[in-house]
Amino acid sequence: MNRIFISLLLVSQLPLCAQEVSAELRNNISELISIRAANRQRGIANSLGKAFKPEVYHEQFRKTLLGGTPVEDEDATDCPVATAMANGILKQFDPQDYDATGILQRMETHLATPVPRNEEEEKKAYEAYEKLAEAVQKGYRPVLRAREHAKEKEILRANAERSSVVQLDFGVQMEVEPGTDTIRNLNRGTTETGVAFYTRTTRRMEWNDLPEAIRLQEDKLPPARSWTFWVPTEAEEKVAEFKQQRVQSEEARRAELMQKLMGNRKPSGLTKKPVVKAVEEEEEQEERPMKKIKVWRDDPAAPVKTLPDVVNDMI
Repeated sequence: MNRIFISLLLVSQLPLCAQEVSAELRNNISELISIRAANRQRGIANSLGKAFKPEVYHEQFRKTLLGGTPVEDEDATDCPVATAMANGILKQFDPQDYDATGILQRMETHLATPVPRNEEEEKKAYEAYEKLAEAVQKGYRPVLRAREHAKEKEILRANAERSSVVQLDFGVQMEVEPGTDTIRNLNRGTTETGVAFYTRTTRRMEWNDLPEAIRLQEDKLPPARSWTFWVPTEAEEKVAEFKQQRVQSEEARRAELMQKLMGNRKPSGLTKKPVVKAVEEEEEQEERPMKKIKVWRDDPAAPVKTLPDVVNDMI
């Protein structure tokens, strides 16, 4: 089944109330989690047969879910599969947005409900689940976007107060580790997307892999051992505006130069007709989350890791 939320995408600043979960959405999230958890338990029970200990599974799931934070060492718990299930929920949903005790009670109800007897009943159950999942995604993603946006702003604000962080154009922030390497010779990098929930990748990185908001400022990037960039949500929009202004300025310069060359003479031959572009319906595009990118030379003394943000409790 599809994950409830995928990569977190941001929108423009939303009012504080948009960060709150309604009673209906809270109920839907709780119901969705309870169905998923019950189905997961059924699946494990069917796989293990008599070896499955439901009381051990349920107790570990209950303890982890009520704990409110993911358990780092799942294998060290009494039931790792139950811990993994609860960890997945804690990483996808903020504990304040669902009723953990109610989920445990609903699980018991779902587990006591007979499984679909035929293909038609199974189809109806799946369609009902998909409808519920869609309602949760539609209602929950704007809440996550608003929270994400607020946290990004806080990180950028905190960075601005640090003497080691340099403010570049397009809202990009940069911090360097002293050294003599040029950024075009970079070999490795880490990319963190988002703040509260993010994906981290470590891979070979080339100059052209960097966002345009960084590449356009090459003359402002000093030699260093490593470079860390924070590229905010609005950077792409600011880059687009900058490029558009540059094109308009170039066109005006060419027109002025042509006027000086032609004087009062009228251009001979066919006059180029302006190209009329067809009006296309613009597709709705969601903004991308802030990126934190660290790049460096392939130096064994520089381990592949990403330094924590200033606002540690937001990571």
